[in-house]
Amino acid sequence: MQKKKDNNKRAKNSTKERSSQTISTGYTRIDDEQRRIRRRKREMQVRKQRRRLIMGSFAACFVIAACAFAFLYMNPLFLKAEVIQQEMAEDFNPTQNIGFVFGGKVKQVQVESSVDTSKPGDYEVTYTYRGHKKKATVEVRDTTKPELELQTYATDLAETITPELFVKEVKDASEVKVRFEKEEKWDQAKTYEIGIVAEDASGNETIKKTKLIREKDEKGPEITGADDVDIMQGKDLDLQNGVTVSDNMDPNPSLSVNTDQVDLNSPGTYTAVYTAKDRSGNETTVERKIVVEENPELEEKIVYLTFDDGPSENTGKILDILKKYNAKATFFVTGNNQKHDDLMKRAHDEGHSIGLHTYTHDYAKLYASEEAYFDDLQKISDLVEKVTGEKSYLIRFPGGSSNTVSKKYVPGLMTKLTKAVQEKGYQYFDWNCDSTDAEGNNRPVEKLVANATSSSQKHINILMHDTDAKDTTVEALPKIIEYYRAKGYTFKGLTANSFAPHHKVNN
Repeated sequence: MQKKKDNNKRAKNSTKERSSQTISTGYTRIDDEQRRIRRRKREMQVRKQRRRLIMGSFAACFVIAACAFAFLYMNPLFLKAEVIQQEMAEDFNPTQNIGFVFGGKVKQVQVESSVDTSKPGDYEVTYTYRGHKKKATVEVRDTTKPELELQTYATDLAETITPELFVKEVKDASEVKVRFEKEEKWDQAKTYEIGIVAEDASGNETIKKTKLIREKDEKGPEITGADDVDIMQGKDLDLQNGVTVSDNMDPNPSLSVNTDQVDLNSPGTYTAVYTAKDRSGNETTVERKIVVEENPELEEKIVYLTFDDGPSENTGKILDILKKYNAKATFFVTGNNQKHDDLMKRAHDEGHSIGLHTYTHDYAKLYASEEAYFDDLQKISDLVEKVTGEKSYLIRFPGGSSNTVSKKYVPGLMTKLTKAVQEKGYQYFDWNCDSTDAEGNNRPVEKLVANATSSSQKHINILMHDTDAKDTTVEALPKIIEYYRAKGYTFKGLTANSFAPHHKVNN
């Protein structure tokens, strides 16, 4: 019995063990399946990652290939605009139109531009980068209205009214024309409102208002500078020189002078009548007294021996000859040979006249401007005064007042200088007889004498030179003096009141 119980117990335990083994085997199978599933998932993920990596590699290669293709075969330049709107007269920088440069920098792009912002039009800009080109059109236009500033204008009833009279300032990139908004007569003495239109070449307009004040002018012009004057008989006098006229309304009143009763060649007291008239018809009359003093030289037969360009060693020889013949002369000196300035002093001390022939005698320097001439003249004036103790007012222009070489430097200069020197108190002297010794050195004595003695005028001003190269001039001088002395002439030095031959001014 007991044995049966033991067998039954063993049987139950055996069954439990088999059940336990069965359950354990079941769990093992489940775990293995799960591990296989997980493994397959991992393998699938690896394969996906490999495929993605392969696809990414292919994509990267494609992008690189595409970029290489674009770099090599497509235009790497990208512009912001193919048509650029540009305001006239404003700064234009074509580089600012470059948007992007593939594989490079903006500064590496070459730009060719024909743009002219000073005038409207369509212009082309070419951009070049590594053989690739792109073009843009620049449309230059004026779209800005003119800037207009007006002023009130007051005038008489005689002036013709134009729109320009009211314009104080007008600014625009192109040419501007002004006109009246509405044109009327404006012929009464009162204040008018005026509309002014400023229109530029592109049709842009600005309109502004201003005032016109019309006044009746009943006041005559004012004449100044017509003071009484004393003048030496036979001396020229420009009676309008220094006389001015002004008017409260008319900026250009006329001035005339009646000299019918004036005779500058005869001693006496005369009256010149000045008449000024404005555009409104108002007149002013002024009388000017002119006293003509007797000039003893006027009736004499006089030779003025003049020597230019010294002093030099020859100046001393000429002074010896003049002393021998008791004849006076005039020396127009320069500052070019100051080692012989003692001869300038000797000439002055012996009663000869010293004139100013400029300091440098350099055409390019002294005829460079009116200021340059007077600067040079002042230097020789100071030198003469220092050497002689006396200021000289006698002038001879290098080349004479008729020279044309000055035109090469300043057109119209001699016209200004001939007036200016006299306004400053100088007198300039040309010549009416030429020895021709300036035509070359060592000219034949006979030729010099023949030329210098060819005049039969009452007052003869002979041109000669006393530089070191003019030896034959020295040799000719005694014969010239003897010829004219036999004809009853005297030999005097020039003064500011002497007869002054003036050439025709050609510049």
